[in-house]
Order: sequence, then C-alpha cells, then structure tokens
Amino acid sequence: MIPEFQTLDEAVRTSFPIESCHLVALRKHGDAAVALFNTRPSAEPYLYQVNYQRQNGRWSEGISSNGPGWSALYPDSDLGVETVWGEAPAGADRVRGELDGRIIEEAIANGIYLLVWWDVPSSDAHVTAFRVTGQWVRAPTTAERFQALRDTWPHTRDS
Repeated sequence: MIPEFQTLDEAVRTSFPIESCHLVALRKHGDAAVALFNTRPSAEPYLYQVNYQRQNGRWSEGISSNGPGWSALYPDSDLGVETVWGEAPAGADRVRGELDGRIIEEAIANGIYLLVWWDVPSSDAHVTAFRVTGQWVRAPTTAERFQALRDTWPHTRDS
C-alpha cells in the first residue's frame, strides 16, 4: 500500500531520510508535483526526481527516477510532465529551456536547476541557456556535452 498524506509537504518530507538528502526544488501544478532531491549532499550531487499526485485530497508518491524525462500524469492520457534537470555552470543563477516552442525560465538553487513542462505529450525538452553573471550564455548541445565528457576519459596508446 502506498502511504498517503494530508499535505504535499508531508509527502515530500517522507521520501528520503532528512539526514541523507536535500530537497533542491519542488514544482506543483494542480494535483501533481515534481520534487528534485540531492541524495548525496556531502559529495558530488546525485540527483533523484520524485513525482507526486493528489487523489481524494491526499498526496502520495508516484513515479521516481534518477534521470529527467517524460512521465504520464493521468491514466489513459497522452499528456504528462516533462522535466529537465542537472548541475548548472559555476556562477549561473537562472536557466532557460524549450519544449516544442514553449520556453520557460527558472532560478537555479545550490548549483542545480529544474525545468518542468506540464500537460504535454512526450517530447524532447532541452536547456537552451544559462544566465551567468548577468549575461545569457548558450547551453552546450547534447553532442557538445558528450564530447566534453569523452575528453575527460583516460586515453590509451597502442604499444
């Protein structure tokens, strides 16, 4: 049986032990909510998303994941919630993202961002820019992020 709570705050506080986790961001839309947790606040962040739903006046956990993306909000519906989240560049205080022409901006908290689009079909949302020291800077593309990651991998030489 899934535990139910009178308030969203109660449901969020019971998702993880408070001594080992930090709530980074919470977004609410009607009877649905998305929380982003840092489950490793004493080291390099390990982010985890938990979706919540309210039914019959009571809140409970729904789908959770260690990656952003789309999830259904309602049974028998093609609409859901799309999320994009991650670590922001140093000095960034805002993030901007786009999903099928819908642009949103949010504040960055503790170096982490969360963007949420509600009541949308499954699609491909992405970050387009970060505001760093007052200037908007284009976000790297997925290919650019992957190449930067590859550049950090150890290189071997043929002997």
